[in-house]
Amino acid sequence: MKRNLFSIILAAMLLLSMVGCGNNANTPSAQEPSQAAPSSDTATTDTATEKQNEARVITDLGGNQVEIPPVSEIDKIVIISPPVTSVALEAIPDKNMIVGLNPRAFAFSNPAIMAKLYPNIKDVDTTFIGDNFAVNTEALLKLEPDIILYYGEMQKKGVANIGLPIIDFYPTNITDPKDVATSWDNLLREIFGVDNSVGLETEWKTTEQKTAELLKNQTSETKSALCVFSNMGGSLVVSGNSATDTYAQNFFDKAGIRNVAEEIDGTAEVSMEQIYKWNPDMIIVFHNAPAKAILNNNIEGQDWSLLDAWKNKAVYDVPQSTYAWVTPCADSPLMPLWLISKAYPELYSEEALRQDIAAYYERLHKTTLTDEEITSILALREVKK
Repeated sequence: MKRNLFSIILAAMLLLSMVGCGNNANTPSAQEPSQAAPSSDTATTDTATEKQNEARVITDLGGNQVEIPPVSEIDKIVIISPPVTSVALEAIPDKNMIVGLNPRAFAFSNPAIMAKLYPNIKDVDTTFIGDNFAVNTEALLKLEPDIILYYGEMQKKGVANIGLPIIDFYPTNITDPKDVATSWDNLLREIFGVDNSVGLETEWKTTEQKTAELLKNQTSETKSALCVFSNMGGSLVVSGNSATDTYAQNFFDKAGIRNVAEEIDGTAEVSMEQIYKWNPDMIIVFHNAPAKAILNNNIEGQDWSLLDAWKNKAVYDVPQSTYAWVTPCADSPLMPLWLISKAYPELYSEEALRQDIAAYYERLHKTTLTDEEITSILALREVKK
C-alpha cells in the first residue's frame, strides 16, 4: 500500500515537472527549488527503516529455519530457558518486552542485581510453566507473545505446536561457555536488530587479553580446584570435564587452574574419600549447600576439615548476579578473573576485581553498581535453615 502511494505521488511530481519544462524550457524559475537527489544519510535511514519492517527467516542455534516478525512488530517475548534470560537483559532493546519467564531464571541469580537491571521484573508472569518445563498452553497464549525462546528438545515439547514462532537457543556440541553465551548474544541481537559491534563477544576478548596479561606473570605452582556442582541429601556431585551441563573445567583452564576432577566426564557423584585423595587447594560451590555449610563443617556425613582448602578457608560460593557465573550468562566473562583473584591474589587483588566488575557493568549493562551491590555479588551465601 505504501509503495503504491509513493508511486502515484512520484508520477504526479514528474508530470508537473514536464509541464513546467514545456511552458518555460529555457528560463528556470528562481522561485522553484531544485530537485536534489536524496542524501546518502537519508537513503541509509530509509533502508534501515525498511529492514525494521520486514519479516525474516532466521536460523536458530538448533539449526531450524524460523520465520519471525519484523523487528518493529516484536513487542512481547516469553523466555523458557533460565540462563538465556540473563543475556536477554543486556541484549534486547527494551526489557519490558519480556512478558513471561521460567521461575528458574531466578534460582541462581542475585535479587538485588536483578531488581537493579530490571525494576519491573516482579510483574513478569512465571505461572505458565511448571516443574520439568511443563507448559500450560492456555496460560502462555494469554500472554500474547510474538516469539518464544526455548532451549533444546525437552523444552520444545511444551511449545512445539503452539502456532507461534519458537526459537531454539541450544547450540549443539558446544561446551566452551564463551562460545555458548556469545552465540546467545549474537542471535538475540539479530532477532531484535541490535548493534552487534558491542556485547559478549567483545567482553570475552577483553577478558582473554586481561587473563593472558595476568597469567604471564605467574611464577608460583599451579593451583588445583574442585567445583561442587550440587550437594543435597547426601548426594555430592562434582564437575569434571566441560559438557553441556557443566562448564567448570573450561573456566578453570581460562584462569590457569587445574581441575582435580578432570578425569570425570561431565558431572558425577563422588564420595568424601575421593575428595580427600584429590585434596584441592580451593573449592568453589555452585548450588545447594553453600560454602558456609562446608566452612562450618556441619553437613551430615561429610567431614571437610581434613582438606587443605578447608584449613585455608579457600572455599567460595560461585558469584551470582543475573545468573551464576560458572554457567554461560551475561556476566560469565568475569568468572576467569574472579578465579584468578582467589587462586593467585598476588597477581590480581579483590580490589582490582571490584573495579573491573564496576567497569564491566558500566560498559555492558549501562548501570552503575554501588559498593554494596558488588559485595552482594561476591559474598558468601547464607545457609538456609
